[in-house]
Amino acid sequence: MDKRKRKHLGIRKFFKGKSGKRFLVFLEILLVGAFLVQPDLYYDATAETFLKRFYADSISICGGLWIILVFLTIKDFHIRPKMNKMISWITAVITPAVAFLWLESYDHMQFWAPLNQIPGWYLFLDLVIYYVIYLFLLLICNSIRGASIAMIIVTAFFGILNYELTLFRGMSIIASDIYSILTAVSVANTYRIQIDVDTAEYFMLALVLVALLLKLERFRLFRWKGRIVFAAAYIAIFMGFCQVYVYSDYLEDIGVDFRVYRPQYKYRYYGTLLTTIRTFGYLHVTVPEGYSVEAVQEIIAEFEESQQTAAAQDSTGSTENAENTTGDIATTTDDASGSAANTSATTESPNIIVVMNESFADLQVLGDLEVTKDYMPFYRKLTENTIKGYTYSSVFGGNTANSEFEFLTGNTMAFLPDNSVPYQLFLRTTTAGLTYTLKNQGYSPAYALHPYYRTGYSRYKIYPLMGFDYFYTSDDFSVFTDTVNYHITDYEDYKKIIELYEDSQEDDSPFYLFNVTMQNHGSYTGSTLETGDTVQLEGEYQYYRKVEQYLNMIKMSDKALKYLVHYFEKVEEPTVIVFFGDHQPDLDEEFYNQLLGTSIDQLEGEDQQQLYKVPFLIWANYDIEEQTVERTSNNYLVTYLAEIAGIETTGYIDYLTQLREKIPAINAIGYWGDDGNFYENDDESSPYYELIHDYNLLEYNNLFGKEDQQTSFFYVSDDE
Repeated sequence: MDKRKRKHLGIRKFFKGKSGKRFLVFLEILLVGAFLVQPDLYYDATAETFLKRFYADSISICGGLWIILVFLTIKDFHIRPKMNKMISWITAVITPAVAFLWLESYDHMQFWAPLNQIPGWYLFLDLVIYYVIYLFLLLICNSIRGASIAMIIVTAFFGILNYELTLFRGMSIIASDIYSILTAVSVANTYRIQIDVDTAEYFMLALVLVALLLKLERFRLFRWKGRIVFAAAYIAIFMGFCQVYVYSDYLEDIGVDFRVYRPQYKYRYYGTLLTTIRTFGYLHVTVPEGYSVEAVQEIIAEFEESQQTAAAQDSTGSTENAENTTGDIATTTDDASGSAANTSATTESPNIIVVMNESFADLQVLGDLEVTKDYMPFYRKLTENTIKGYTYSSVFGGNTANSEFEFLTGNTMAFLPDNSVPYQLFLRTTTAGLTYTLKNQGYSPAYALHPYYRTGYSRYKIYPLMGFDYFYTSDDFSVFTDTVNYHITDYEDYKKIIELYEDSQEDDSPFYLFNVTMQNHGSYTGSTLETGDTVQLEGEYQYYRKVEQYLNMIKMSDKALKYLVHYFEKVEEPTVIVFFGDHQPDLDEEFYNQLLGTSIDQLEGEDQQQLYKVPFLIWANYDIEEQTVERTSNNYLVTYLAEIAGIETTGYIDYLTQLREKIPAINAIGYWGDDGNFYENDDESSPYYELIHDYNLLEYNNLFGKEDQQTSFFYVSDDE
């Protein structure tokens, strides 16, 4: 007998002996201790009477499972070999089905939820996934007992991970999460794992199932020849499975889809694993119909021709009124009260500071929210030399990087897979956008600032591809920096912007910085100790403590914005500040339902767009024409910036400037036409379909054209 086998038998002998059983019972007693130190699992301090304060169902279920676990640990079972094999084969048949019911009931928090909510054919397709996984475990373990235990452990781990992730962001695991591991790790320490009653019961049941399976005697299924045959058969089964579930359009054809916002409904309707596998299809960007380099060149040529025609017409009008125009410029300069900033605005490239503020939103646009005090008074009052309004993001409650992607590139998420993150999936080479546009006309070096970890959404890899020279993160802040809810405050963030600006004054180049704040990031605990409680909810909303905390954080952001604007008001150099929220906050679904007067799961089309509406403003410390923009979208903000700052534009920015006149706002949900109507992005009956299709072709060439990218259209020349 070899050394490894003797060691294995020694371990088995230890756990079957008295010492091993005592050790296991000791661990199970520790498990009770772990349960007792989590009073939320069994005790409600707000209940009226002593007895009502205890959760009878939690204590009964967890206590009963613990008693069964101890009994299985102490009690020896002697099963005859023939009976052992029969029970083992029955176990092999039912284990995948049990794992399915177990996982779905835990995620949905209703034991019979899978049978009640998932239609029959989808139920069958779900079970196929579990049996394919189980066959793989049989192949690896070559034992029914080993494969069944592995299935329980894998299901338990996936279930708890998926459940916690769903509580955190309102969405189960999706395919693109594979690319978000570093981001998840970087923010994991700021979130407290919620060990609730469902998780405790789920974990206890996992231990009981493993203990039951250990009572079976292991026997080898196949010798090496049989195992080779089994492996060959499994490969054939797995290839067929992948073809049907991943590579073909079968799931799409039978109606298995995936919604952008709050997709949890789909997981409950189709099943968790079936929906997760469906999301892999969204990682692939389909080549737009009719795409070719020639088609893109034709679109560009037609656009440039229209630009030349318009320029010729403007030139004729300008020549006739040249004398009057000169007078107007002089008058404007005199009206600036002698400010150096205002005087130089017509001759110098202004400093450009972009602030994308984490979760900055105005909840009152969603419904009649009663509050004791305005939570963004400075934002509302700021009108002089300001363009402001609402922009429509493509994300809700998360995926911040998609909002900055749309702003920095002028591209839209409307043509990319739902819930994909371009930073992590598609950007692998130099990426055209605002940063290169500015760098090629003297804005160098280019700064990026995000007061958190550099690994988030792979920014440390992506920002250099976008043209940024320096990337400042939380590592560049003092350990004594003020924080709120574990995040660096906007005030400290803006102090860093000012510090970088002042340090750059030795350079003659105009200053450019792109900033993603962190202060208002979730999760929200309901505590107002750090934020103060000057903003309180009234009426029917007064019990939503997390919302109150969020609103007080927004008030802090508003005050910090005032500090930033007031500083640059006094700066002599012309300066433009772009400020916008990345998305609305991920607050309790019940709160949103009440505020909107309907279930958010029922929102579709234009009604659904309410959840993607966030404030923006563009302010200058010199005279600009004030303007209120009813609606726009992140991809168009660069066009407003270009007009105010007077920067040299790319053909793409000019194209977007013209496009926004016909299509004022577009995001992942849909778009509005200048006729005031809302359309789905793939609506071929829309009168704007050709414009949308042309935009799609240009964006595809910009992102995926590689050597065929029309660089002269997406970049400005840096030649003098």
